[in-house]
Amino acid sequence: MEIELNGCDALVMVGSSEINKDMYYATRFHAPDSFTFVQMPGESVLLVGELELGRARSESCADRVLPSSMFEERLKIRTGNIPRPAEVLLAFLQEMDVRRIAVPTGFPVGLADYLRNASLHIHVVPDPIFPARQLKTEVEINAIKQAMQAAEHSLDLAISTIKDASVFDGVLYFGKEPLTSELLRRLIHVDLLEAGFTANRTIVAGGEQGCDPHQIGTGPLRAGETIIIDIFPQSTENGYHGDITRTVVKGKASPAVRRIYQTVMRAQDAALKSLQDGVDGKEIHCMVQQLFSQAGYETKEVNGTMHGFFHGTGHGLGLDVHEAPSIGTKGGILFSGHVVTIEPGLYYPGVGAVRIEDTVVVRENGHENLTESPRVLEV
Repeated sequence: MEIELNGCDALVMVGSSEINKDMYYATRFHAPDSFTFVQMPGESVLLVGELELGRARSESCADRVLPSSMFEERLKIRTGNIPRPAEVLLAFLQEMDVRRIAVPTGFPVGLADYLRNASLHIHVVPDPIFPARQLKTEVEINAIKQAMQAAEHSLDLAISTIKDASVFDGVLYFGKEPLTSELLRRLIHVDLLEAGFTANRTIVAGGEQGCDPHQIGTGPLRAGETIIIDIFPQSTENGYHGDITRTVVKGKASPAVRRIYQTVMRAQDAALKSLQDGVDGKEIHCMVQQLFSQAGYETKEVNGTMHGFFHGTGHGLGLDVHEAPSIGTKGGILFSGHVVTIEPGLYYPGVGAVRIEDTVVVRENGHENLTESPRVLEV
């Protein structure tokens, strides 16, 4: 793993690898508690608590793993006091003869102040700290494929449940109880857990709720209304995500919704066709915006609520659900090995909401679609 140290002696990162995915990328070690990663020229070192020592030595890709207690005991003998974590890190860096450190933008400010006061020079490295993380290896792509397979299995379960639901007074029923967003989400989550994946804030948003793209959905689902299902599970084994969205209607959709759905499909097809090595994601996003506008779907704010297409066309996917590169207003050049989503959508309160999302790999002359689920509106 190549790191630009900008004249510093080492890169220093502190945090939990279950929260900070750059920590996991650098160490390949899952830990809920905070630990320290130090990358020096030719050597990487972890400083961990005794609770994680054995596991870190067997699981991480670091060259050396040291117990923080080794430095804690030395400081305790020298000062007579129980040392703070900042003092332990300083003692470790001093022993390694590290005077100038590079740190990520999310480095704890209190810790940075303490180290500066101890005469260490700190250089903040702008994001992304590991540019290579955006380009996925075939091993990583295979992990995302597995996550997509799990996502599609749970999506099929959700759509089948909607299709098989009975209808009473317009409300969907699962057996004798109303089929709610919460119930369908629970079925999805249980299915994913059984496959070795976890999910958080899975979207099952019916009717007007679907017009807010990040509304997860609550309450009974209804026939004749759009239902957006957005599933982005994470592997409990390797941490990689899948991401898929489909929009369905139980029964007959209105002509307006059918037209919106067809337009979103055309936009997704056009975006997918444009994907290849060297293309700027912003250009793809602008093309989708223009396609919607030409079809008569304007984006604007109405009475404090956004209507139309008001989010990005896609985003990078990997250890985080949303990571670089962007297929949106921010943009960025797409390269072979990028794994991205393509997810155009249209949202019109009072009419309906449609979003369709596939996950794909950018290849030299096009793309590889990791998504197999069909695009079907009426079920």
